[in-house]
Amino acid sequence: MKEPLTIDPAHADWDAIRQYLTDAAQAGEVVSLTAHVETLTPAEAARRLGMSRSTISRRISAGEIHTIKVGSHHRIPVREFERFHDTLMSDMVRATSDELEADLYGD
Repeated sequence: MKEPLTIDPAHADWDAIRQYLTDAAQAGEVVSLTAHVETLTPAEAARRLGMSRSTISRRISAGEIHTIKVGSHHRIPVREFERFHDTLMSDMVRATSDELEADLYGD
């Protein structure tokens, strides 16, 4: 039996997928396909960002981070986490850049 193959569509290696399916067909195996959105809990996102869970919860409430509700719990899709992380880092670079410019050239 073949090992499961996990595919991120954003970085899919279609040749590897084709080979996996060809190998499975030649071995007479049945291939099952499932799809799910990878998510993080607010606590996991907070840990990765070096923030508190309550800060992430406030950002969710403010609409800065979009979530999926699972029951009464928020889950942050990994792509949304990456978007938020990139935005946060860009804002920090911009703020630091502005501060350095002010220090060098005055207000």
